[in-house]
Amino acid sequence: MIERLRALSPSLRYLIYVAGVLLVFFVAVGVGATAAVVAGWQFGRGATYSAESNMLESTRSETTSTSKASEDTAVGPSSDSKNSFDKDHKVSFIHRATKENSRGDYTYIGDPSINGYPNAIIIVSPTSDQRDIGSASYEHNIGVWYASGAHRWAIFNQDRTPVPRGATFEVEVPQASAKFVHHADLLDTAGNYTYLDNELTNGEPDAVLSVTQNWNPEGGRGVYNDHPVGTVYDAKLKQWAVYNRDGAPIPKGAAFNIAVSADAN
Repeated sequence: MIERLRALSPSLRYLIYVAGVLLVFFVAVGVGATAAVVAGWQFGRGATYSAESNMLESTRSETTSTSKASEDTAVGPSSDSKNSFDKDHKVSFIHRATKENSRGDYTYIGDPSINGYPNAIIIVSPTSDQRDIGSASYEHNIGVWYASGAHRWAIFNQDRTPVPRGATFEVEVPQASAKFVHHADLLDTAGNYTYLDNELTNGEPDAVLSVTQNWNPEGGRGVYNDHPVGTVYDAKLKQWAVYNRDGAPIPKGAAFNIAVSADAN
């Protein structure tokens, strides 16, 4: 092959050399273009998959437990003035669950009297009229919890089912001098009873108590108690108790917001 090339004239050998160089160049360009197309196709698949994943992620029903897990970096109360909630006046209003303020099993309460206050003590109860959700009454045991990331309190369903749009709740922020948080622990809890030990209620059989379950007082980790609760006075111990009305044991660590009417004493 080499001998045949040497037999050709110099000009012809030069043309063959140029043609060879051009052939190598075009082959290289073709391979690069093909690789780019393949890479672009793979990138396009990755982008599409990512978008689909994000869409699926956004449609998942969020609950107090899943949302709380994502906020573990901000569960404690702040060190500024908002850490001290000591307003000695009563605030009350009606909260309505809407598409905008609800997410999964909870609905955010937006009110300046409690926004940003993780140690606020709130009393909530479903209103007697629930016609907007097609029911004569609200069929879930509820509680309140503080969402540290949103700096808001929320009402939630203890059974973790979604809060129906249109549900309404009476919200009361009692006077600071007439409320406290009770924690169920080994020393004060037996079976379905947990006894209160507070100067507002001890030895006060005529006191009028309101109670709301508090999932995570001051923004800590929460305890569920999916049972209807009530209050009762023990004349022998001269103490009030919160109890599960269906007889179920009260879980250790459960917490309750207690409000005592101003004229209870």
